[in-house]
Amino acid sequence: MRGRRLSRLVRTVLAIVSACAAVAAIEGMLRAAGYRYSPVRIGSNVNSDWREQHAFHDRHLVYDPDLIWRPFSGQFSPFNPQGFRGLPVDPIKPSGALRVIALGDSNTFGWDVDEGVNWPTRLQGLLRESHPGAEVINAGVWGYSSFQGVRRFKELVELDPDLVLVSFGANDAQPVRVPDARYVRSHDRIERLTRATRRLRLAQLAVAAWDRLGQAVSGSATLGPRVPVEDYVANLREIVDLGRSRGITVVLLTRPYVGSSADPASWKTYAPSYNAAVVAVGRAMDAAVIDVYGAFRNHDNYFDDESHFGVEGHRVAAELIQAELATLIGKP
Repeated sequence: MRGRRLSRLVRTVLAIVSACAAVAAIEGMLRAAGYRYSPVRIGSNVNSDWREQHAFHDRHLVYDPDLIWRPFSGQFSPFNPQGFRGLPVDPIKPSGALRVIALGDSNTFGWDVDEGVNWPTRLQGLLRESHPGAEVINAGVWGYSSFQGVRRFKELVELDPDLVLVSFGANDAQPVRVPDARYVRSHDRIERLTRATRRLRLAQLAVAAWDRLGQAVSGSATLGPRVPVEDYVANLREIVDLGRSRGITVVLLTRPYVGSSADPASWKTYAPSYNAAVVAVGRAMDAAVIDVYGAFRNHDNYFDDESHFGVEGHRVAAELIQAELATLIGKP
């Protein structure tokens, strides 16, 4: 009996030693080959899904576990160290100054060709005619949805703005395999695992296999919006509520674009529902709404493509918004 127990113990020890030796050998081969798997990506299998590009490959953006990506102020970057377009902003608002934040996506940010080619900069010039010292902070970031916008706004309330102009919808409506909320949760789980196993290449290999499995599953999933309409509504409502709790006037903008679509893979097919949601939230919460989409509908000459203003479009948009804000701002 004792001999059999000893034999089983020896076999168990040998099995453990052999397994450890195999693991060590594989780890050594992976290290010798220079294998690494970081950061982990979530494949989308959708040609129009630019989130991977923005989060991991754009030199002007950096991966962020909460925002997916945030502006990076590197050499020749159009973003300043605070993540805005334009000059740095004094964290302490000057007494009596009018401070406006333009929160939105690439159409808010403007084209990266001329500092003046964006409606927030032009709006600032118009506001200063009646409110000297007024500033409009361009917090637009290309690719942003309202999922990112509400999180970004929570960071920006510390700047004590008087008004915030909110313009999202195009990226929210974009069909993808994995919506923004699940995208963030998936990355968070994987990032925590890779941080815990950063020094082991074999662990990274296991994570890579898990990630590939996730890609296969997401690739077979049906297309859906980055932010469903009901979540878009919730995000807008949260921004309005947070603004009011801090004494900030929130103005909602419908998202301008031209043309229409019936293609299930095109965001424009679903865009009308998002613009309708903006109007509905404004009516339900008694929040100001500027129908930028309606003002530019069928005016292709103001656009450089289906969803981005050209130079004249930014100029006219700034004039439209300034005129609509007149009753909210009043006289200095």
